Amino acid sequence: MSDTQSSKSRFYYQPTFLASISSWSWTLLILVMGVIFWLEVTHFNWITALFFILFIVVLLVQGLTRTILIQDHQLIINRTLQKNWLVINISDLRSLQATKTGIKFIYNSGSRRFYLTKKQRQQLFQTIGEINKNHEVNK
Repeated sequence: MSDTQSSKSRFYYQPTFLASISSWSWTLLILVMGVIFWLEVTHFNWITALFFILFIVVLLVQGLTRTILIQDHQLIINRTLQKNWLVINISDLRSLQATKTGIKFIYNSGSRRFYLTKKQRQQLFQTIGEINKNHEVNK
């Protein structure tokens, strides 16, 4: 991608193991509550329907809002239900490593790990590589 193009890429991720366990456990709790209400009453129950709808909404929010956005030489990491996004300049990345199930990157003030699909992991590496190559050419 050249600097004249709009260099914007979005990748969906899941947090690391312990954060995923915690997050998805709370999400599954909504489903379990819906099942409990459903089994307690033999006829249609609006509370059960609301729990199932809430479960679907929370499921979509968790799946679609966890994104890594690459825009204007920055990694913008959107975390579910947090107003402050993590913004890292690509030039501040000290290391970007592929792991078995995702990526790990080390930057000035810490390190992060995320689960990504293999295809998204390859696209992320390719996009960052192109940005770094274009940045070096423009120096």
